[in-house]
Amino acid sequence: MTSQRTIMLTWEMGGGHGHLVRLGRVGKALLEAGHRVIFVSRDVAAARAQLPEALCLQAPFHLVPTPPYPKAANLAEIMDNIGLGQTDSIAKLTASWLTLVKQTRPDAVAMDFSPGALLALQGLPLRHVLIDNGYSHPTHTPTLPSLRPWDSGYADFHDRIETRVLAAVNASLLQRGLQPLSYLSELFGRVDAIHLMTISELDHTGPKSQVNYRGYLDHGGQAPVWPNRYPRAPRLLIMLKHFPGLVPLLTSLAKQRLNLVAAVPGLDAGSKAALAECNNLILHEGWLDLRVAASQADLVLCAGGDAVGIVLLQGTPVCVLPFFDEQRLTAEKAAATGAALAMPMGASVETLIPAIKQMLAQPSYAQEAANLAGRYQGLNPATELEAIVGSLVKRDR
Repeated sequence: MTSQRTIMLTWEMGGGHGHLVRLGRVGKALLEAGHRVIFVSRDVAAARAQLPEALCLQAPFHLVPTPPYPKAANLAEIMDNIGLGQTDSIAKLTASWLTLVKQTRPDAVAMDFSPGALLALQGLPLRHVLIDNGYSHPTHTPTLPSLRPWDSGYADFHDRIETRVLAAVNASLLQRGLQPLSYLSELFGRVDAIHLMTISELDHTGPKSQVNYRGYLDHGGQAPVWPNRYPRAPRLLIMLKHFPGLVPLLTSLAKQRLNLVAAVPGLDAGSKAALAECNNLILHEGWLDLRVAASQADLVLCAGGDAVGIVLLQGTPVCVLPFFDEQRLTAEKAAATGAALAMPMGASVETLIPAIKQMLAQPSYAQEAANLAGRYQGLNPATELEAIVGSLVKRDR
């Protein structure tokens, strides 16, 4: 039996839900194996909801009232947005992270979208492990990849920002007696293990070498109950957050000859009442077992994120309606496999309905999804989780 280790999990950037659920699953596995877990999160309450058994602490964070790059085009701009482009804020963040490490004495740290922690903890005698989905882990090349490849008019501008952030980061490293970086993406390679929770086909800025593609962890949930209004009709699973056009979209879909399940977290009472008479639509309450639901569906409509990959690995095609840039990147990667359709951001109901009908009528989408799933049939979430935990509790570096 492995002796107890102390593992720090960190999350700094991003929307939160996917990162927290991912780290929560890793943390649960560590706790079940008898290890001590410290969850250092930008949102302590959300971290505590995921891992109530862990010690949950506030992540150091540089507050920028107005981020200079609200639509960051690469990681340098993201880093600048949180103070990693200025030596004084880097010094403050580093001091805060080092104090946390001194107080908690971890043996290893697993960092999910945590560039501040990654920089601050350089040179410490503990294991450094990155957990990501590809969006915030760059290719290990001299120039950072674009996170907005459709917006190519500002390459020189972005390069100048990258050069400035690199200078600030190197000044911090040199001040601490550490080796400077040749280029900014080198920072993300100065770790002991890199686990990307996706597949190479859906890596936002990949595929990449020197990483472990782990697929998607299993988060459980409840199987859906499908309506049987049309016994031989296709099944459409809808996974979207509430937005102003959601009820009109669901109402229009319910007018089609389809059996529908919609998983919409936090759907308000008024919206539920407006949809109550749709007898071929069931609103799923609670946490959905997406693997089971996708395997039962003929098509899934979702906004992006890990859901796209989980669905495709069940051999089910996806129609992606993105709302944010990261989701758009996922949608375009998925569409390149031939198993998905990427809709324009903000697509109207009038555009979505024909697209869904087309996907259901055209067998190539389902065939390509089956082909993709076949290539990964040996990918086991439990085995991949065990490998991640193993990389954290190892005693040698």
